[in-house]
Amino acid sequence: MQRVSVTITPDLRFYVNDQRVTRDLIEMELARALQGKEGVVVLHVDKSVPVEYLVDVASIATSLKARVSVATKPTK
Repeated sequence: MQRVSVTITPDLRFYVNDQRVTRDLIEMELARALQGKEGVVVLHVDKSVPVEYLVDVASIATSLKARVSVATKPTK
């Protein structure tokens, strides 16, 4: 199973497996990373990022037949 990491920073920069991409290219980069195989997309999204960005990326991932997981940081 392919595992792909997507990070969205507080300044709305997008990274797919640590490679910076524009928001417009997220779908293409996810498709390339998943290689048409079953996979999981792990979202690392800063808490200051509006939820719409998380939802957009999650929707793209599910349209590519990938599972979506949201990574969290433990509270102190």
